[in-house]
Amino acid sequence: MIIDAHAHLGVDRVFEEARDEKQLMDAMDKNGVDAVLLQSMFGYITMEDIRAGHDRIAGLAKAQPGRVFGMITMTPYLKTGEFKAEARRCVEELGFVGLKLHPMAMAVSPLSRVGEMMWETCADLEIPIMVHTGAGAPMAVPSLCIQRAKQFPEVPCVLAHCGMVVYFAETVVAAAQCDNIYMETSWTAPHHIDELIRQYGSGRVMFGSDEDINIPAELAKYKSLHISEQEREDCLWKTANHVFQLGL
Repeated sequence: MIIDAHAHLGVDRVFEEARDEKQLMDAMDKNGVDAVLLQSMFGYITMEDIRAGHDRIAGLAKAQPGRVFGMITMTPYLKTGEFKAEARRCVEELGFVGLKLHPMAMAVSPLSRVGEMMWETCADLEIPIMVHTGAGAPMAVPSLCIQRAKQFPEVPCVLAHCGMVVYFAETVVAAAQCDNIYMETSWTAPHHIDELIRQYGSGRVMFGSDEDINIPAELAKYKSLHISEQEREDCLWKTANHVFQLGL
């Protein structure tokens, strides 16, 4: 089994990209991906647009049961009550399994008050938080998640991209400090993935693509690693299945 822990749907106003349902499902089928954690694109600031993005993902999840799982994605600069109400709707009504923080796209530091509110929301809803790391420094460096991960030890924190090579060493430091920090490896060098598995175990590492066109390249990294089949299974699906409580 393969779970892609990081994918997007919709039209992005920040990065000016677009991905649709057919493009995603075709890429999954072509590359043998069994399930995906799916996030809306960035740059939407009205609740109407944010809800529409969440509902679009929920619609695809309903059409593809057991294959598509939603991730909450919205600016935390909404009124706190509105943010938390929509997050609760996503979890309790739409079945979403996590929340995304993108420091660059959202202009949010994990150390800020609204960053803290996002962790607090995850604690209340008992879901993990995934944080983009790498591009977007200084707010997107992995070490900024250490304080929040210690403050909310019950919340699994997934470092997307593991610092994107240039800030990889910060991922190593963060993972050493906090057992509730996990690593999603899209845009991560193969030898860095190997180092994470050796230091922290395959149970804290998960496969992700970020973009459907990246799936073959990201899977090839795991094929090249000199790891056991059990470790490979952990990285390709078991870690994400456990962290996000997918029940697969």
